[in-house]
Amino acid sequence: MSFTIISNDSIVSVDWLRLAEILELSGLNKRELPKLQHAFEHSQFRYLGFYDGILMATARAISDLTTVSYLCDVAIHPEFQGRGYGKQLMQHILHDLTPLGKIILYAVPDKIEFYRRFHFHPLLTAMAFVKGEGLTRMSELGYLPPLPPQESSCGD
Repeated sequence: MSFTIISNDSIVSVDWLRLAEILELSGLNKRELPKLQHAFEHSQFRYLGFYDGILMATARAISDLTTVSYLCDVAIHPEFQGRGYGKQLMQHILHDLTPLGKIILYAVPDKIEFYRRFHFHPLLTAMAFVKGEGLTRMSELGYLPPLPPQESSCGD
């Protein structure tokens, strides 16, 4: 039984349905397959984790390759969580991205402690521009403080 991580040009094909399932079951948003594929393929850093040939982990990042990288969609299928695979994936990612400066990520609220183990720190000045339903959803999921009634009902 083995866990392997492949990245970037080593990725020759992706089971997009399985990838979408992993993201959704891990607490990230449900994704439309064409948008998921587009985002994944246009990210400079792409990671897939396999356990005995079964896709069970993913992550991706974009970077200016000099001062900052944005890490996102870090997910381990729930059946494989708690076994150290997330740690191995993060170590692989940090090996690649740390030389490129700071790494920014959004964490699912219940995973903040996981990222703290890798020396990630909450930002006091991070901000997001989001309109309409996305703004309401981010507040409901705990990514933003509660919104005043007029802001959360914005129909843009």
